[in-house]
Order: sequence, then C-alpha cells, then structure tokens
Amino acid sequence: MRSYAARYAVAAHTLLLMCPGHVRTELGGPEAPLTIDQSIPGVADTIDRHSGQPGLKYLNHQGQTVPW
Repeated sequence: MRSYAARYAVAAHTLLLMCPGHVRTELGGPEAPLTIDQSIPGVADTIDRHSGQPGLKYLNHQGQTVPW
C-alpha cells in the first residue's frame, strides 16, 4: 500500500482507502465493538466530506487519518 500511496499521493482525483473499524460481522466476530449501523453512516459521511478533494487518503469510519 505504501508504494501505491507514493504513486497516487498527488492524484488529481479523490482516492480513499477506508477502514470501517472493527465491526460485528462474520469476519469481525461477535465481540467487535461496532455494529454495522454504527460504522456505515460514518463511512458514508467520510466519503461525502472528501468528495472532490484530490489525492489519496487512508481514513477510518470517523474520517480520521489511519497511519500507514
């Protein structure tokens, strides 16, 4: 991902890598702290907020930058 990020960091269009958080799903398991209903609205809001902003970002479901 770092080589991808380096290549597209100055992209003219919006590129978002999203981390939905640790969500209670088959993959996340029953002990995960977030429900789907808690995670998805944040993912959608984050996408909306960054629409039209150029470059590549790695963000979580709260719109915070995730360290590479």
